[in-house]
Amino acid sequence: MRVLIIGGGIAGVNIANKIKRIDKKIDVLILSKERYRPYDRIQLCRLLSEKTHIDELALEIEDGISIEFEQSVIQIDTKNKKVFSQNAMYGYDYLIIASGSIPKSPIDTADIKNASVFRCADDAFKIRDQIKSRDVVIVGAGAIGLETIETLVKEDKTKSITLLSRSGSLYAKQMNAQMTLFIKEAYEQTGKVNISLKDEIVDMCIKGKQIEQIKTKRFAFEDPFVIYGIGIRPNIDFARDALCCDRGILTDRYMQSSDKYIYAIGECAQISESGFVAGHVKDCIMQADAALSHIFNLEKRVFYESVRIDSLKTKLFYLTDIAPAVCDKDIQTESILINSKDRFEQYILNDKKLMRFIGINAQADMGFLQNLIEKRGDFDLKDIYASKAVSVKGKLVCSCTNMYEKDIEEIVKANCVESFADLKDFTQAGRVCGRCKDDVIKIIQSIPKEERERFKELKEQMQRAKKEQKIKKRLEKFNRLHPTNRIEDTNLEAAMKSFEINPKEYNKWISMVAATMDLHPSLEKYVEKSIKTLSKIPVIWLELADCSGNSEAFIKSVNPAIEDLIFDYISLDFHELLMASSSKRSESLLEETIKQNKNEYILIVEGAIPMGLEGKYLRMGAKGESGLEVLKKCAKDAALVIAVGSCAFDGGVVAAAPNPTGAVGVAEALKSEKVINLPGCPVNPINIVGTLIHYIMFEEAPKLDKFNRPLWAYGYKIHDNCERRGHFDLDEFVEEWGDEGAKKGWCLYKMGCKGLYSNLNCSIVKFNEGTSWPVQAGHGCMACGEKGFFDKYANERIIPSTTQNST
Repeated sequence: MRVLIIGGGIAGVNIANKIKRIDKKIDVLILSKERYRPYDRIQLCRLLSEKTHIDELALEIEDGISIEFEQSVIQIDTKNKKVFSQNAMYGYDYLIIASGSIPKSPIDTADIKNASVFRCADDAFKIRDQIKSRDVVIVGAGAIGLETIETLVKEDKTKSITLLSRSGSLYAKQMNAQMTLFIKEAYEQTGKVNISLKDEIVDMCIKGKQIEQIKTKRFAFEDPFVIYGIGIRPNIDFARDALCCDRGILTDRYMQSSDKYIYAIGECAQISESGFVAGHVKDCIMQADAALSHIFNLEKRVFYESVRIDSLKTKLFYLTDIAPAVCDKDIQTESILINSKDRFEQYILNDKKLMRFIGINAQADMGFLQNLIEKRGDFDLKDIYASKAVSVKGKLVCSCTNMYEKDIEEIVKANCVESFADLKDFTQAGRVCGRCKDDVIKIIQSIPKEERERFKELKEQMQRAKKEQKIKKRLEKFNRLHPTNRIEDTNLEAAMKSFEINPKEYNKWISMVAATMDLHPSLEKYVEKSIKTLSKIPVIWLELADCSGNSEAFIKSVNPAIEDLIFDYISLDFHELLMASSSKRSESLLEETIKQNKNEYILIVEGAIPMGLEGKYLRMGAKGESGLEVLKKCAKDAALVIAVGSCAFDGGVVAAAPNPTGAVGVAEALKSEKVINLPGCPVNPINIVGTLIHYIMFEEAPKLDKFNRPLWAYGYKIHDNCERRGHFDLDEFVEEWGDEGAKKGWCLYKMGCKGLYSNLNCSIVKFNEGTSWPVQAGHGCMACGEKGFFDKYANERIIPSTTQNST
């Protein structure tokens, strides 16, 4: 199923992410008319500073979401479910329109050098680059105009800044005149700002692509830079011929348009019932939830307008606005104004009900006032005093998530949050619209490090206790289910002696495995117990299209490692390379293992699966079954499927171009997202042992990355832990084999080492009991743990920059 999304803004990205979380298999494609990775438009003013790069505003996007840039949609064909841009056509099963809005302007500013609207990144860059040493005239006194003044004053690039307010009010027409005067004086005291009320441009001289002069009712400016911030309208012209539209695309409360396969959310959508058009991120998110509940038959979430809280935070004042999403403009209102020096609180009433609150540096509890407006009960003067009562939770910080100061502090302490990035696992505060991000960061930073560390230690102790209890129960369960086939201390010691492995080496190995798996040292005793429990789990090791390299890595007879000893004790019920049985007897043994250990055995698969000619490139056994048939039969009732080696990961060498057999990896052949991948050519035995131990201890897979590789083994960049890294930083490279740099052990990057692009733990655990690994031995890393490594990385050439970005 393909879901096509028109619009690469916050609304479009948010709903795309949610679709991927519902089902990763859904094909999600975003059409963005911009050329930049989707960014937070609310933080647009930050781009007026040359210190801020647009990447700093980038939105988080789930893996698997495709984006087509610079695609302006011009037509929708509802009959054939197709969308047309100026140069391409896209099909869809469901179409979600999140095209946002476009700014209003009395002139077309696109080709004029010294005029702009302010709605996208390119507008910001144009303003930033052209305002230097110019008089800036801002037309429009809404939030965007005031925010722009705040940023331009800090940048100090302009000759002067003049803001024109045609209506004579600032921010909102309902704002009290005293509050307007306070804001005006606050900005003008900077010395660079002039706010001209009841003023507008009355004459403009344009020659070619340049505004030479403008005149307002009071002023004249030569060669100014004009910024228009006079409003927006839904961006829906491309949809008017296909869908029912008014100001926006008309929808029901599930955000479904007049076409049952098309939904609209955000500033481009208009609720038919109420006429509401969203203007806030919180509304967009609620609309996305309503649409997805309808499309995917989830628990129904009907969209209803809610009371919004807006804020404008500057160094000079803090403005708060609380109002219902839909308000009758014709109703008669009265205001109560409370002010004290630099603090103002305006309560706007209708028929004894609070309709709106506008505050400057207000000390009221905003959550309390929001609740009053939502309830629409009679408003009393005592409510004013109640709103001033200092909340036990402190100030409302994030109105989108209704999080107060104390709420965030408690989350930070309880979860040992050290940065804003860490906070996202516990709350979306600061992430919904982004306006309060800096405030949230300040709260995190205000909590003493010592206090966070104390909570961290307590939390870790509790987590370790829980883990230990879980592991104990898990091991007890296995011992009850499998009373036979135990590894006892005596026979393990005897085996270690025969392999000439002393107990110190064994204990050291246990510690190394625990550390590699990122387990606390207190859990080492359970690692050892789990090793002895490995013999109780039936294991089927299946070899498909491969070179047997991974199997051979475990059966070497010279200087065997401890993991070889461990594999001697694993209940390896079926492995065609190692077992004595053959032909029909081996097949019957495989059938018996599957039947007798249903949902208990572990399937380890080595090798790729040829899919060409219906799998006929690989035939196995007396019955001549294809590799795919055998794989499906073995995987059906397995408790866990592990793909071992690069070929089992994505086809590896067998799938190298031109891949005549159509070889693929295990997960793709099974169409399963549950396969644990352990790529490597060959894989380090410790990574297999560690994965099995984790499953024994916790009865679940370890944490995995986007390729289903265990993070404890594949969460490291080879380059970061390489012993030659220092030479890389000093620009000391081997230029050709055998040169002085090679003799001195310099960096192998110029000889084609791909450690920069490879995520694996080879440089940490190494091979052959930690003796060495390819780079230490003098050959560059081939990134054999990455997708498509043989075609992309298995050479002695430096990777071009275009390929680097696709890793």
